[in-house]
Amino acid sequence: MKEIVQDGTPILREIAKPVPEELFGSAELSRLISDMAEALDYYPEGVAIAAPQVGVQYRLFIVRKDRTLHPPSNGQLGGSTAKLDLAVEPPRAEVEVYINPEIVKTSRKKAKADEGCLSVHGMYGTTNRHEQVTIKARGIDGSHIMRGAGGLMAQIFEHEIDHLNGILFTDRAEHLINIFHYNHPFAFFGTPQSASDTLAILIERELVPSIVVTAPDAPKGRGLALAPSETKVCALAHGISVITPEKLDAKTVAIISALGCDYAIVVAYGKLFPEALIDSFPKGVLNVHYSILPKCRGATPLESALLAGDAETGVTIQKMIKTLDAGDIIAQETTTIAPDETARELRPRLIEIGASLLVDTLPAYLAGNIVPIPQDASLSSYTQKLTKEDGLLSLDAPAEVNWKKYRAYADTIGTYFYKNGKRMKITSAEFVRKPVDEFRVLRVIPEGKREMAY
Repeated sequence: MKEIVQDGTPILREIAKPVPEELFGSAELSRLISDMAEALDYYPEGVAIAAPQVGVQYRLFIVRKDRTLHPPSNGQLGGSTAKLDLAVEPPRAEVEVYINPEIVKTSRKKAKADEGCLSVHGMYGTTNRHEQVTIKARGIDGSHIMRGAGGLMAQIFEHEIDHLNGILFTDRAEHLINIFHYNHPFAFFGTPQSASDTLAILIERELVPSIVVTAPDAPKGRGLALAPSETKVCALAHGISVITPEKLDAKTVAIISALGCDYAIVVAYGKLFPEALIDSFPKGVLNVHYSILPKCRGATPLESALLAGDAETGVTIQKMIKTLDAGDIIAQETTTIAPDETARELRPRLIEIGASLLVDTLPAYLAGNIVPIPQDASLSSYTQKLTKEDGLLSLDAPAEVNWKKYRAYADTIGTYFYKNGKRMKITSAEFVRKPVDEFRVLRVIPEGKREMAY
């Protein structure tokens, strides 16, 4: 396998030469692309690579398209994985090839994003890239390609074409940090979208777990077909081994302990950890909890903060103990809740804050430079799991009560009311404060019908 060359290697600072016409469709070009794909495949966090990164001075880059996509919808991967089976096959690699690429159009608007590079391994910073980019290129058979992209793909196009011009992302980035984690293998426990999103951010920043532990495949959708958890889908897409135990019993603890992980990260896993499992990690178990502990312990801290009308919330990194959410505090960060912000907007913000806080905290924690702070149990409060019935509204109730419920349940159980005996699911609402408080339902899905204005 070709090695990915690192910063300081002269070829990374040279302008690459065009791939000549006679190479299109040749075995030599196919071998180069195969070598690049193999080098990229070795790094689960890698999404693209340019030819100079494997020591070849050609204007060529490839993208692992399957690693740039959001996790597939429920059921796409099926539910056939055996429980506690470490030999799970990841999805098939989908490689896109761009030869002699040129940027032909960019948007005026730019956006800041975290960025890293396999040739500056372990370094991360914030770059300011165009939100939309259009490139023209050639395919492996010489065909002509015109491709527009936004978001991550636009960022990839600019990053890789910079490589072909002898530019590294560190030349453009600010707030560079170096992540030291390679000597500390870890396990990741999580199940729903919040855990999947956190895992994706960790992988993006080169914090790749040795194992992912998530809930077993479960019936979902109208057909109740078995489908994997969002976290399992994310892990398999990056070639990470997954186990899906029914229980955290002695057998499961033994399997996980045998992997030799130094520590574990837990995000919304959904099961209480036995002491034997916690004790199996020499450097402990770190839990990302979406509240300012000791306030809002339990399963629904975000929803509880919105129901209470809190002006702020935040994220706590706690060192897990057997008692629920009562561990010593490793780090905390608060954030203001906007008056009209719903869980749909707040949750992604908290996930991003939590992942960033975790990554920024880990080096000091693993080096033993953080003194954990015990929680004050006298200030604790607890949240409860939600049921569908919690989303029932009475339109005669105080407007602010209905508004808080709508905000809190917007991205989970939702809110609804009954009219003429028919269930009406609320999909959009607003809160008007003048001249009197008023909760206005804007759009609904009536029972048995399609969404409509109310």
